[in-house]
Amino acid sequence: WGALAGLGAAAALLLSACAPASSSDPTTPAETSTPSETQSAGGDETEAPAAEGGTLKVGYISPITGNFAIAGQEMVDGWNLYWDVNGNEVNGVTVETVVEDDAGNPEMSLTKARKLVESDKVDVVVGPLLANTALAVAAYPSSVGVPNLHPVAASDDLTQREANDLTLRTGSMSGSQMNYPGGQWAAEQGHKTAVTLCPDYAFGWESCAGFKQGFEASGGEVTSQIWYPNGTSDFSTYVSQIQAAGADIAFVVTAGGAPGPDFLRSFMGLGLKDSQDLIMNCCSMDQATLRALGTDILGFKSISYWAEGRQSPVVEEFNAAYGERFEGKIPSANVAGGYMTASLVARVLEEKGLVTGADLVSAIGDISFEDSVLGPLKWDEFNNTVGSVYIREVQEVDGKLYNVPIKEFPAVDQWLG
Repeated sequence: WGALAGLGAAAALLLSACAPASSSDPTTPAETSTPSETQSAGGDETEAPAAEGGTLKVGYISPITGNFAIAGQEMVDGWNLYWDVNGNEVNGVTVETVVEDDAGNPEMSLTKARKLVESDKVDVVVGPLLANTALAVAAYPSSVGVPNLHPVAASDDLTQREANDLTLRTGSMSGSQMNYPGGQWAAEQGHKTAVTLCPDYAFGWESCAGFKQGFEASGGEVTSQIWYPNGTSDFSTYVSQIQAAGADIAFVVTAGGAPGPDFLRSFMGLGLKDSQDLIMNCCSMDQATLRALGTDILGFKSISYWAEGRQSPVVEEFNAAYGERFEGKIPSANVAGGYMTASLVARVLEEKGLVTGADLVSAIGDISFEDSVLGPLKWDEFNNTVGSVYIREVQEVDGKLYNVPIKEFPAVDQWLG
């Protein structure tokens, strides 16, 4: 079936013995056995080169505390899950991980990146999670020859205006890229006008721009754009502005964690559930939101490159593996991004031995998948993903809530058509 990195029956057996990782432990290589068969991250058997040995030291930056702690811990959990299942030794190379908490603060992110490179002597920096923290960090590792891999960060500039040979997006899409199809879909449903509500920083600007561009290219008009400060918890004022705008559909963006449920509580509390059509971005309707609000949000729609309810053996086995380790929970886009990144690193080590610097980034960029946890996937010449975007609907399946795809836009790149 060719895509789930190292997850099979053996993986499920390994997972049953695993306890959830502690976020307080800064070093996270899992001490589990290496898979008995030589496999690529896509699940295909490969011919292993002679093991070169050595250690690949990874610095992993994520917001473990603060407003985005849920999303940040999930990104760490996805990374840990891969190594816990498959072992942290690949083709004779030991993968050692040092985790740093940036609390979602750009200045702290850069400080932690410098610490990882200069004091811990890491070979690669993974993260951080947010668009603004990623932009604060990205130029530094590349300036000293260290790759920077991004499992979740969606800033357009990482792979456009500030693209470089050492920065690569590994488990997500750019903000405008993933939301452009949402604008197209909204227009296809017959909506003529839209209002947008987005956080007032890079991720929000680019996400709203993508939706707006897709909606207006398809004949609609965005009549009002509303911005809120990052860190907002009370959305009642902004929901009132959406209501006053009187648009056919509202597009709402949050960066995940607490803001998604916070917005929806205000939205439903002011009685808009049955009177205002709504579509949200990936993070707003992630599993953390579904767990927080339950069946009250059945039928709500969102846009994402990740759909845990997609009918795919790869996704189904990934969901099962995560659920077995994390008390029946269903993985989010943040988990998928962390896992995908680890699987890509492992595949390069398996096929090439210990490689670092631009060679590591180039080798990942040459990989493609007919299916993966994110669906069909490849990389463009600017180190950005090209893959499917899904319009998702919250549905209940076997007593659990999933984001189930109701439409797929295939092979979406970052150039918006």
